[in-house]
Amino acid sequence: MTYQLRRQPNGSFALHIPELGETMHPRLGPWEEARRLYIHGTGLPALLSASGPGDVVVFDVGLGGAANALAAIALAQQERREGRRARPLRVVSFENDADAPRFALANAQALGYMRGFEPALGALLAAGEWKDEGVSWELRLGDFTRGIAEEPRRADAVFFDPFSPRGNPAMWTVAVFENIYRCRRPGLPMRLATYSTAFGARAAMLLAGFYAGEGPELADGRRATVASSDFSALDAPLGPPWLARWRRDREPWPPGTDPAQHRRVREQLVVHPQWSHFSAPAAQEPPPGRRPPPRRRR
Repeated sequence: MTYQLRRQPNGSFALHIPELGETMHPRLGPWEEARRLYIHGTGLPALLSASGPGDVVVFDVGLGGAANALAAIALAQQERREGRRARPLRVVSFENDADAPRFALANAQALGYMRGFEPALGALLAAGEWKDEGVSWELRLGDFTRGIAEEPRRADAVFFDPFSPRGNPAMWTVAVFENIYRCRRPGLPMRLATYSTAFGARAAMLLAGFYAGEGPELADGRRATVASSDFSALDAPLGPPWLARWRRDREPWPPGTDPAQHRRVREQLVVHPQWSHFSAPAAQEPPPGRRPPPRRRR
């Protein structure tokens, strides 16, 4: 796959993929989106500072230009540098195209956020792992949709950042999210953050067992998505009004859904335990009216 640098409105550079017409971390740029959405959206600072056994494990799904993983590593290193007690951090990055991080490494100066981390990313690409005091970084190269079904690690947080549901629908299926959900730690909440607000993507997370909510605000005013295995971990959970909009949308189905299963999917979503936390009846049919025009979503 071909990669290019594309300047964002805030002056930063991001990786652009001409074949897909997609830019990684558009508008906000890689570092700001990584910090705003993936670091704070998953509550990673609190996880690192909380008392608890063992390390904090982050699944970095879609290594790409490595901004998300490096933001997590930078946070852990800063906590230790400033003398704050921090649990060890383990980042497990998944990527099927090593050309993206290699391109980012070759353009480290222009990207900016990678300065000083070149040896870490270089070692990761060469040996599949890199370690520093209190931090370890592992690379899983290959097809994530297959590999996640056999992944042995258990995660506290998931940075879910593959190409969009339109560009890479195989990554946004119910089955993929079910396998991620399987990797949660027993008795502890898993939080997943992603940029996509597509109805089908959120429906897939719900059907896989997650609860879903609004996440941090992105550059265009949209709020991203945060999902959790624990409803109480969501700051702004989706409510029955979202379900009513889902039922009116022209593209509501999780990617890969067989049309013959549409009725079953609808029935399962309507009785999802998320809606029991609200007083409004989730199963109520939306009022009749004209369907809104389809919207293009990431």
